[in-house]
Parts: sequence; C-alpha cells; structure tokens
Amino acid sequence: MSKILMKIDGSCYPNPGNMAIGIVIYKDGELVKKISEAIGYGTNNVAEYKALIRGLEEVKELNPKNIDVYCDSQLVVKQLNKIYKVRDKGIIPLFNKIEEIIRTIPGKVNFIWNRRDNNFVADNLAKKAILEEEKKKRERAAQDLKVERKDDYFLVSSSKSGKYYTVNPNTPQCNCADFNKRTLKINIECKHLIAVRNFLQKEKEEKKLRERPKMKVLILSKMVKPKVWRSSFDKLNQKARLNIEFIIAEEETKNSIKKYLSEVEVVIGGNLTQEDLSQAKRLKLFQIPFAGIDKLDFNLYKKFPDIYVCNIHANKTAVSEHAFALLLALAKNVINYDRDLRLGKWHGFSTKEPTIQLQGKSLGIIGLGSIGWEIAKKAKSFGMKIYGLKRRIEEKDLEKRKILEFLGEEEDLHKVIKKADFIILALPLTSRTKGLIGEKELELMKGKYLINIARGAIISEEALFKALKKGDLAGAAIDAWYQYPTSKEREMLPSKYNFHKLDNVVMTPHTAGYSDKALEENIKSIFDNIVKIYRGEEPENRIDPELEY
Repeated sequence: MSKILMKIDGSCYPNPGNMAIGIVIYKDGELVKKISEAIGYGTNNVAEYKALIRGLEEVKELNPKNIDVYCDSQLVVKQLNKIYKVRDKGIIPLFNKIEEIIRTIPGKVNFIWNRRDNNFVADNLAKKAILEEEKKKRERAAQDLKVERKDDYFLVSSSKSGKYYTVNPNTPQCNCADFNKRTLKINIECKHLIAVRNFLQKEKEEKKLRERPKMKVLILSKMVKPKVWRSSFDKLNQKARLNIEFIIAEEETKNSIKKYLSEVEVVIGGNLTQEDLSQAKRLKLFQIPFAGIDKLDFNLYKKFPDIYVCNIHANKTAVSEHAFALLLALAKNVINYDRDLRLGKWHGFSTKEPTIQLQGKSLGIIGLGSIGWEIAKKAKSFGMKIYGLKRRIEEKDLEKRKILEFLGEEEDLHKVIKKADFIILALPLTSRTKGLIGEKELELMKGKYLINIARGAIISEEALFKALKKGDLAGAAIDAWYQYPTSKEREMLPSKYNFHKLDNVVMTPHTAGYSDKALEENIKSIFDNIVKIYRGEEPENRIDPELEY
C-alpha cells in the first residue's frame, strides 16, 4: 500500500495548454503518470470534475493506502468535502461518479485546496521527475556512442554525425554544448561523459571476469545426448568467451561425478540428494532444464536457501500456440469434421451444427504466468474478452489489466469459470492446485469448453470423464494426462477412463512445449542463467520452494 499525491489543475507543470486539464500522479514521491491533454471542456469546475474522474480511475489501480488530491478549484474541494452542496445539474452526475469511484478505493482520499502547498509540493516533485527524465534521455543516447581511449582523455563520437568530443571524466570536462550550457547548471552529466563512465565500468567488469576462477557446470540431465549438450554450449560460449568447463555426467564415472560435486557452481537436471547438496559447497544454481517442477523435492531445497532453483520458460510461445490450436479445434469442431469427411459425411450450412466464432466470446485463463500471459495476448487478437486468475497479484501485474476484463486471485476461481465460455488451465501442479478442478467446478462449466495444457492431476480424472460423457461439459481439449508410458512401453492409453471414445474430446500426447524451436530455446535459456551466475547476477525464473512454483 502506498501514498499517492495527485495534482489536478489547468496549469500542471509543465503547462498542458489552454483549457486542457492536467493530471500529475506521484507514488511515494516518484512520478507515476503525467497526463496533459484536453480531458474535459466547459466551465473550469466541470473540467476539473472530469479530470478528477480520470485521475481517480488511474489511481485506484495502484492500491493506495492514502491519496492526497490537490485541486485548483476551492469550490470543487468544498463540494467534495461536503461543506457545500452541489446544485449545478451538470455537475451532479460527475459528483456522483466520483463518490462511486471513491467507494472502490481501499485507502483514504483527501481533497485539498491550498494554492501555495499545491504548487510547492506538486511542482517540486514534477521538477524532480523532469530532472530524472533528462538523465534517462542522456543515458539512452550514451548507449549509441563510440568511446576511444587516449593518453589522458577520451574521444567520444556518434556514427551518425562523425564529430568527436573530448572528454575528461576526472575533471569532469567535455567540449559539447550540453555540458557547457546545462550540465553545470542543473547538475546532470552530458551523454558523452555518461558514455565514458559506461566504458570504464565495462572495462572494470571485463577485467574482473577475466580474473575469475574457472566455473564448473555439471550436466546430469539426459534431455539430449552428450554431444548435443557439448556442441550447443560450445557454440554459445564462443560469443560469451567465459572461462567455463562443462562436465557431462554420461561421459564420466559415478566416482568422478561425486568428486565434481564439491567443485561445481551449476548443476543442470538430475535428482540431487541431501548428501549431494551438503557436499556441493560451491553450488549456486540448480537448473531444471524444462518448465515442469512438480517432481521437485521442495522440502529438501527449503534446507538450502542459498542455492537458486530455477526452471525454464522458453516454451511459453510453443505452449500458448498449442493451447490456442486446441481451443480452435474445439470451437471449429476440426477433429470430428476431418474424421467424418474422410468417410464422405458432410457438415456445414446444410446442418444445424454451426461452429463457434471466437470474437466477443470470453476466455478464462487459470494461471496468468508466462504461458498464461502469452495465451492472453493471442486471445486479445481474436477479439475475446479475457478473465485472468493468479495466485498472487503483484504490482507488476497491474499493467496487464489493460487487456483483461478482470484479474483475480484464488478466491475468484468460481467467478472466472462462470464468466468464461472457454477455460484454459495454465498453472503449475502444487499441493494447493492438485484437484483444484473437481465435480463442483465442472458443474459450473456446464455448456463450456475446458483446455488443459498444465498437468492432469489439477483436474479430477473421474469427475472430468463423467462431465464429458454426460455432455454437461460441452468439450475438452487435453494435452496433460493421468498416466504415461515408460521407456519400455510403446503404447498406452492416457487414462483408465475411455476419453478416447468421446467425440467431445480433443487429445494430444503432452506435446504442447515440443516445437522445432523448443530445444534450441531451452538450451539458450539455460546458458543465459549460467552466464548470470558467472557474472554474479540473479538468474531468471527462480522457484520458491515455499510456494512450490
């Protein structure tokens, strides 16, 4: 929960223009949003009310604890603070709308009129924000500059102009106009000075990396053959040029693997015991080479909190595409039409079996992680209304609301199911999500379509089969199953129930993440995390053993 300051004025700093209303929103002293456009014309008070509505709609998404709203109109403030009654018929509906919005905001809203405080507080924050903006502008521009070291100075040039500037970072000094006119006055560095400082920082980091002891990476995973691991990592490291030794377990004896455990900083795949982890004193990263983590011993890794445990989300594009292929197969009845036409049976305009048009239909995504978010973006392009569900909504998720009709948490599961025409499961299997979709949830899905590209055990196997056989559930498309063949078995049905005999089921053999790009992208993601550990940075896709994902 945060403190919000919002300034509503016709002359916000910088001035948005005549008869326009300006809105500037700050969260804990930092600029969040600046709106300078013609939001509402009319009298100044009407325009101010319209701007307040717009500003409060923006602010409520920030889940504020306290909001101070500085208004330009004393009358508006007195009306909102219930000192004066609103009598203007044109303002009454605007006043009521503001009251309605305030009821949805958890924190307290304070309406303030004090021209001196208004200008001093809000304008000082705005000036600070503008200064930060100027710094960022120069930092972005510095990235495109070329730096050349000389004896006691640097030459900085742009590939576009070809002009050189002389820079001495020690003084500091630069012969550019920006340095002479602005840098000394407002205490920010010009882009040439920033480029030199970046150059020196990079030199320092590269020297540190060159002097770094060799990193050893142990590959226990048998996801691909040893020669594929070696050739892939060698190719990636040709560009990175890092001092890394890759040890592939299949090429070693059991005794040598035990010996390496005390030396390695990264382990890829495999099943490590408590004894292994205790021996691996230098281990920083246990990298799972795929997305699924339901077989991980979470209790074991709780005992080793200093070891990063990460999985791979490189399959998000492939899995989201597969999810939509399954959704389309259900909506357009592709499988049954194909099967019947091979027998000479026709469907179409001559029958009472139209397919479903997706535009305007609603999609519930249970699990709005990296895969769920990719599905949401695809659904938006089809013109669908999207209802998302996440275990925990974080601040970074609020931006996603722009393309969603609704974003909820666990307790909103039934609400999302009721709203959706199609439901896609894209959440991990944990102790909390096992059996999440049971008889009660399937009853709520009457006449709807369910797609599972997550894990079979999230849905009650028996309840799902009964709902499909009775026709309560209009259809299901399933990629994640209940039983799988072992390496010795060539054929096996994916369930003890006869899903394969039902016409309202589309089946695929857990291949959503297996695309022509999958292997390459997975290995690249693994290598990226190795590089992060090598550089002392935090790796991507860290798993929290407490949350089991």
